[in-house]
Amino acid sequence: MSSRPSRWLECLPGLLLWSVFGGILVLSFTAPVLISSILILYSLHWLTRSFLMSARLIVGYIRYRHDIRRDWLQILHDRYTNSAIKQIYQLVIIATSKERYPIVRSTLEAIQASDFPKKQLLVVLATEERFADNSARLCSLAQAEFGKIFGAFITSIHPKNLPGEVVGKGGNLTWAGRQAKKYLDRKKIPYNQVICTTLDSDNRVHRKYFSALACAYLAHPAPKYASFQPIPMFFNNIWEVPLPIRSIALGSSFWQIIESTRPYRLRNFSAHAQSFEALVATDFWSTTTIVEDGHQFWRTYFRFHGRHEVIPLNVPVYQDAVLSPRGYWATFREQYIQKRRWAWGCSDIPFVLIHAWQDKKIPFLNKWIQVGRLVEGHFSWASTSIILAFFSWLPRLANPEFQNAVLAYTFPPLYGRILALALSGMIVTLTISTLLLPPIPKKRLKRTTWNLVFEWLTAPFLLPISNVLFSSLPAIEAQTRLMLGKRLEFKPTEKHIIRQDISNHPAAE
Repeated sequence: MSSRPSRWLECLPGLLLWSVFGGILVLSFTAPVLISSILILYSLHWLTRSFLMSARLIVGYIRYRHDIRRDWLQILHDRYTNSAIKQIYQLVIIATSKERYPIVRSTLEAIQASDFPKKQLLVVLATEERFADNSARLCSLAQAEFGKIFGAFITSIHPKNLPGEVVGKGGNLTWAGRQAKKYLDRKKIPYNQVICTTLDSDNRVHRKYFSALACAYLAHPAPKYASFQPIPMFFNNIWEVPLPIRSIALGSSFWQIIESTRPYRLRNFSAHAQSFEALVATDFWSTTTIVEDGHQFWRTYFRFHGRHEVIPLNVPVYQDAVLSPRGYWATFREQYIQKRRWAWGCSDIPFVLIHAWQDKKIPFLNKWIQVGRLVEGHFSWASTSIILAFFSWLPRLANPEFQNAVLAYTFPPLYGRILALALSGMIVTLTISTLLLPPIPKKRLKRTTWNLVFEWLTAPFLLPISNVLFSSLPAIEAQTRLMLGKRLEFKPTEKHIIRQDISNHPAAE
């Protein structure tokens, strides 16, 4: 396939988005009654979706509380023989860049605290030559402290400027995966007995994670054709971040809980696991995109001609909420950059369209429903908050003649009631956030308690603003960049060494 059609396909997400925005603007002047009626139907659609998402959040939370209380290691021994369990190895690749050792150390400590047999844990610390001094320091300190704890502790340094690679996590993971493959080959460990989990340097797995993952892997009839997705919870520093950032972090966690209730929509996100056999078959991760996690789903999906699914794992992997060591405003800037990088997943659309068209082995409905969900998801991400918050009022403001129409008088109160009903879903999210969050540190208890009260009172006003600034706008920029051919460069989120003790997290016991 030549690059020209691919370049045209890259324009589609942005063209769709800006065509809709432009259509609303034009119709607000030329056909205000028509566009107002459409916008009322659109808001009713999202009202229905908000109720459904609230219901799914409740279901997901109940499933999470049920699964996290189970003794997965005991279940593993009850269901399978010791020989079958001992044949399973868990490969963990920790991707680092310029993070300091205390951050990486907390990730390794969480792996060490796992209830899964340590000698069956194979850990790879994946560092970058781009940050040579820091990489050497990380490898030396980690090897000295953790080198004899696990079944294997491998350090890798990903060379810089490899031909055909973009700067990003995918190249680092792929280099580390190939080093791990050499180790497995030397030890004659079959690839189908190895489950590979990828972690960022700030990720801390729950102590039951590897046992629950082993249960899910062994229970699957064909684990080669599955990925396993834990729930990311941005709780490592949740009580240290500014109030709006905490709301954004909770929203990201909630979305993954909601998605876990509909596995047919679930995709790889951040920390995830996959059979090493499948990774070898796909030549590991993409080295040409900065969003290797979601892209890996599509690479595997097309490699096996549609025979691939993501299995939800209702066990958390704790991650950092965005907190810049450079201060308050830098934190907001880093949050925007992180969301923009996530939104660059829109660059998967051309890849998916081309392969869906070419791969005749995948059932027609299967692949085009997948394509539709991908396109709709990115379009809604960029457009929904903007349309609901701003564009819906445009017909009344743009067309003086519309002021005399009956709909001009009924539209504002009707639309306001619809949005108010949609915001009632916040009661569910705020309640579950109270149940889900780890304990407030004693040193911050009084101050943070007042912050929580303030958060409850201001949520109806702050959350819509937050959704526009840190959800819609980054997605709009990403899709517009893709349309204009302005590639987004990889910029890892700054990490702060602050870590909260989550060993007593009441919702994860």
